[in-house]
Amino acid sequence: MGGIETLLLELCKAMKTGSRYDPAVCVFEAKGKLQKEFDAIGVPVHVLQKKRSRDYFLPLRVRKLIRQEGYDLVHAHNQVSWLYGGLGAMLAKRALVYTEHTSLDKFEPSQQKNLKRILRLLGRKTQLVTTVAKHLIPSLLQDLGIPSERIRNIYNGIEPAPYQIEIDREEKLRELGLPSASRIIGIVASLTDAKDHATLLRAFAQVLPIVPEARLLIVGEGPLEESMRSLMHALEIDSNVHFLGVRRDIPELLQLFDVFTLSSLIEGLPISLLEAMASACPVVATRIPGVDELVNQESGILVPHSSPDEQAEALVRVLTEDGLAESLGSGGRRRVLEKFSFDTMIQAYLSCYDEVLGPS
Repeated sequence: MGGIETLLLELCKAMKTGSRYDPAVCVFEAKGKLQKEFDAIGVPVHVLQKKRSRDYFLPLRVRKLIRQEGYDLVHAHNQVSWLYGGLGAMLAKRALVYTEHTSLDKFEPSQQKNLKRILRLLGRKTQLVTTVAKHLIPSLLQDLGIPSERIRNIYNGIEPAPYQIEIDREEKLRELGLPSASRIIGIVASLTDAKDHATLLRAFAQVLPIVPEARLLIVGEGPLEESMRSLMHALEIDSNVHFLGVRRDIPELLQLFDVFTLSSLIEGLPISLLEAMASACPVVATRIPGVDELVNQESGILVPHSSPDEQAEALVRVLTEDGLAESLGSGGRRRVLEKFSFDTMIQAYLSCYDEVLGPS
């Protein structure tokens, strides 16, 4: 469960309540932690289990599903889904829309080469391609040969109301087993290479001597959890770091955080960062493409990636400098309200569907 999955849930909710579209979801792994929430809004979730390596028959299974259920349009999210789902849509002769959430840089060079070759061909049959951030557009133009007239940039948006809440801080700290004097640094991100939790842990080890009451809350799960726990032990910061796993009380946790941080190496336009800013939580994040389209100098502090020293310095500043946290938090909320509207995002996606399928 990550940003794309939660975004998809919100998009489905919006389609179910106020559009001519009736959504369903197809995933290539066993049912996950959001299954019940899709069930609750009446959105079917089809599981077509993908083999661990290349699965040459998966597009045929996607085609069969599309034809059986009578779907008119397929919207694929990120490259692997575009590859298999897009081929399935082509075989079923259905309309195809694709959204690029992250760059191909996350793949190994050999994988990139093969993917580019296949996706370049697939791109010719994709009616519209959208990006969640402008920095993703050049690769689509240059590497995949997508004509500019078929590309739309649709920034991720967020409904701010759920994040503008008040909580009983003392009660929430007790629930998590934390001292009442804790200063909370929080991250919400999958434990994967791209998020670079290792740099954050090393930065946090430098924060503790200056702010000994600091606590680091790591929200999310992923394949690197065990190695990150080992690094935590090696840095001897065990008592101040807490792995919370997947949580569905993110709005409450963000109200608890004194500062939200990301140490990512690669991003599209991170939903978790939008959530933090909507919560008026001050932000310290890495200065990478996508993040720098979202965070400006009034809404957060950006630091070089892979630099624990500079991340630690920025975190200490937010925790100790009078008025800085409040100023950045207010600036972040203001920026989300002005530039990253949920309604604008939803209407842009629905307009893409209308453009591809034509009037009802």
